[in-house]
Order: sequence, then C-alpha cells, then structure tokens
Amino acid sequence: MAIAYLKPARGIRKVSPIVAAAAPATPELLYQRTAGGQNPRTVILRKVMIYNNTGANAVIQIGVGLAPLVPIIPNLYSINLFDNEWTEDDLPVDDVGVDADLTVQSSVAGIQVQVEIEEVGS
Repeated sequence: MAIAYLKPARGIRKVSPIVAAAAPATPELLYQRTAGGQNPRTVILRKVMIYNNTGANAVIQIGVGLAPLVPIIPNLYSINLFDNEWTEDDLPVDDVGVDADLTVQSSVAGIQVQVEIEEVGS
C-alpha cells in the first residue's frame, strides 16, 4: 500500500529518532542531515510529532544551531498529556529548507519530539 503525501515529493522522506529534551531552553540535535556529494543536501520540515507527559504545557522551538538555536518556524505549543502532530498543511510555513542539521529546544524538560523531513539534493 502506497503512502499518500500531501505534496509531491522532491527528495527522500526520512524520520528522525525520538529526542527527549534533557533540560529546559537547551538546544539538542534533532535531525542530522545526510552528507551529500559536492552540493550539500537541503532539509525540508514536513511533519512534527510531540508527546508531552511532563506535567506542564510547553513551548517548542525547531531550528538550526546549538548556541544559540535559530528558529526556522514559529513556536509550537504543546499541551500536557496530549500527543501533538503538525503535518505539511498544518505547519505555519511552507517548504522551509535549510542547509544544516535541525535542532530543538523546549521550555520544559522531558518533551519528546520527532520530525519527518524531506532531503533534497545529491
């Protein structure tokens, strides 16, 4: 059975490992892009999945860089005891591509985040 995506694929779809925020406001590596040939691959965020069982609501930022994190999309809000999922049409920006690894930080420790991305390039 084929998976139906909302937008036509331009590259390869991949899923990150689940990353749990170890400390509040501390960026952590979320997705490490695949090393390409002479042209580095571009990473396009396609889906964000968050699980919050921390006892508090949280603000999540996804971006690039570890010191400091530079957001690539507006903040996402996660409500305690809820699974949160944003698909391609739900994300607040369309086709944001970056030429770097993705990082994440949360206002609360213990938030679990996973993303689906699309890598474009050689």
